[in-house]
Amino acid sequence: MEKRILDYPDWQDTADTLHLFLQMAGKVKIEHSDKQPGWGHVRMPLTIDGIGTGIIPGNGSSFEIYFNLRQHHVDVQNTDGGKSRIPLSDGLSVAEFYSQLMGALDYIGMPTEINTTPQEFYDETPFDQDTKHHSWDREAVAIYLENLHFAYRSLSRFLAPFRGKRDMPEFWFGTMDLSGSVFAGQAAPYSGTDVIGVNCFDEKFMEFGFWPGDVKTSKPSFFGMPYPFMASIDSYSSMLKPDRAQFQARQNEFILTLEDAFSYPDPEQAVVDMCRTSFEIVQRIDRWADLDWITEPLGYPVSSA
Repeated sequence: MEKRILDYPDWQDTADTLHLFLQMAGKVKIEHSDKQPGWGHVRMPLTIDGIGTGIIPGNGSSFEIYFNLRQHHVDVQNTDGGKSRIPLSDGLSVAEFYSQLMGALDYIGMPTEINTTPQEFYDETPFDQDTKHHSWDREAVAIYLENLHFAYRSLSRFLAPFRGKRDMPEFWFGTMDLSGSVFAGQAAPYSGTDVIGVNCFDEKFMEFGFWPGDVKTSKPSFFGMPYPFMASIDSYSSMLKPDRAQFQARQNEFILTLEDAFSYPDPEQAVVDMCRTSFEIVQRIDRWADLDWITEPLGYPVSSA
């Protein structure tokens, strides 16, 4: 496995451009999808070659928007065979991509109006007016895709055995992270009024994910975030593994940077250990009612078949 890392400042121009492109696709999905708890209807699956919306219900048929990050193009297609392709190259601005995406949706018979203001992004310039984000570094995109696949393997190993409600890793277009969650099955009302928080934070859960960094945090990192949020982990910090993982009270998150994960002989295991021990710490502080059942080992026989 190659261990290539890009800090956010190293590819910010391309990262921001890609992020905004993906936000448009995610917003299209929002407009057509049936609503799910915790914004589950906006999650976007990772594939071998990139990120897509998955199947979106449309007008009499279904469609998808797929970002092929190896071949550097976006396919917009429906179940009736209609297809339009948008090449991704350096110089393609957010405004131009928006125009081409809307045109592609019209072409396949799925015209869509979206909110053109970026979500959870430091620059709120509307998509159709944004000509300053137009970078596409193919090598940087390739490294990002490698990192996403490493994150998917690592997080999936940890998340797979949990019983009850559990989400495997998928992409969130707002924060540009790949994450999955384990749920307690217990209500936990949210005190805020923002639409994202109200519809996300209404039950006990813990999210585990990877994000490439942003304007506030330069290092790509793995995280574990419990809800209800925790301001401290009291006397349990010695339980946290591996040794370079840490709890950041300001963010209410457990953190292991990608660089630190790659420093261990078994990087995937390092990520699993951070997820496992952070989950155990949370349970020491606020034990879930059905924890024994949620974590009960699966009974599959050991077989090579």
